Amino acid sequence: MELIQVTNLANGRYLIANMKHDRPAIIRSELLNSFAVGSLGSSYNEKVYFDTPDFFFAEKGINIYTVTINGSAKELIIRYDSEQVKRIEFLKNMPNYFKLIIKKDETIHKYYNEITEAIYRVFPAGLNVNIEEYLKQCSPQIKVFKKRDSYRVVNNTGLKMVMSFDVCEYSQVSKKSKFSQPTLDIVCESVRNPDDFGIFLKTVIRDFPQLLKIESNELTVARNNL
Repeated sequence: MELIQVTNLANGRYLIANMKHDRPAIIRSELLNSFAVGSLGSSYNEKVYFDTPDFFFAEKGINIYTVTINGSAKELIIRYDSEQVKRIEFLKNMPNYFKLIIKKDETIHKYYNEITEAIYRVFPAGLNVNIEEYLKQCSPQIKVFKKRDSYRVVNNTGLKMVMSFDVCEYSQVSKKSKFSQPTLDIVCESVRNPDDFGIFLKTVIRDFPQLLKIESNELTVARNNL
């Protein structure tokens, strides 16, 4: 099974107070007057985060999860979480995101070798443990079910983004506890001037001060709230 290295794209995530009001207000706002906005439609996906009960891998900055999109296509992701555990300077240019295309009914248990390889590629110093033994202790810990409505947003300066309005339901597998959170996720697909995307994100907050920047990734949000 081929391990695919994926490029991390710059993004911004925001908590939305009122999805019914804020989504049309943003899409029709002056902020996007100079952009072409096209709907990408709706999708559903479910993320299942695998880890030991004490989150051994997450505590080391490694996220292991599957993503099922619209109930069919499924990917296994191994990602270094630089938001949670900062890399030391000379490792900052190391790859940090790998995926495998897997079958719908599969979990991580057939892919210990591939996961171990990915971990060594994102964490070349190793974890000073037998990684496979810890993988055998992994089970589903957190689920994130997401209903998403997405738009491609492009202007003539070369800035191309995808804006996704999500309703995320987080649940903890062992305790059956859950909570929901509506968010706006803005991902930069391409840009000529690297500063343009950062300026756009600042303008979003200026024009819509009711949006709250989310600094943590989904796994950290779930662990802090469940």
